Amino acid sequence: MAKDHVLDNGYTFMAVTCAVPGSWAKATDPITAIRNAALEYGIGSGRKPVVVRCLYGKSEDLWIDHYGSIGYSLESTVTPVGLFAVTQTSIKPLKRGQFGRDHEGHLEWINRFNAEQAEQSKQVQQQETA
Repeated sequence: MAKDHVLDNGYTFMAVTCAVPGSWAKATDPITAIRNAALEYGIGSGRKPVVVRCLYGKSEDLWIDHYGSIGYSLESTVTPVGLFAVTQTSIKPLKRGQFGRDHEGHLEWINRFNAEQAEQSKQVQQQETA
């Protein structure tokens, strides 16, 4: 059975709001995933922007964990698309400090995600060879 959010290669874009309660969406392009997650959250006029994370990976290897965060298989490659500030009329890369002095920005989040994923992959490889 074909899923409308899965590309021919089995990959998808998954977006998750950084809000409580959160919402998420999968789509064949990042803008649709980001917009749908924000709409599911209830973004509307008069509301502050909501922060949305977006990843690209195999559809079956991306899920929402028990805490409402993006979960993914450590054996698969997941690519961070970015961290975005979403309003009813715009989707923009998040700027450092936009939601508090210490809040990381779009590129910082991508770099941290990549570093954490590399460390997790290294740990998995070490466990497999032990």
